[in-house]
Amino acid sequence: MDPEVRILNNRHEAIAALRELEHAGVPKSSITIMSSEPLHLEPEGGAKSRIPIFGIIGGLLGAGFAILLTVWTSRRVGLVTGGMPIVSPWAFGIIVFELAALGAILMTLARMVLEARLARRGRRSNCGELVAEGKIVIEIDRETKATKV
Repeated sequence: MDPEVRILNNRHEAIAALRELEHAGVPKSSITIMSSEPLHLEPEGGAKSRIPIFGIIGGLLGAGFAILLTVWTSRRVGLVTGGMPIVSPWAFGIIVFELAALGAILMTLARMVLEARLARRGRRSNCGELVAEGKIVIEIDRETKATKV
């Protein structure tokens, strides 16, 4: 079954339509909002993003992987060092820094894609032209609405 589509001209109309849907008992999971600009619909103190914590975790994982990689490759090569330690922290600082940054970037990007629900499967809307013209499109999935209300 095709979803119900509402085409709105500005942010105020979109907020009014969303409040109307909320009062009608439509779950948020069945509503898709498409806009060319952010609408900032969440109230103050609403759902917080977890992107920063994922960036920190990615940086730590990247640094840990860099340390493992540099220690493993240094010991594997079998260089003659003349009594000096084979693993020197100062020599590998750049590698650790770069892989920590890469880990943070990749985890931040992955979380952003998940939070924005860009990796969704299923039917895609054909409302791109309306959004490009500055309209706000709200789709209500009737199947989800019927099963969850």
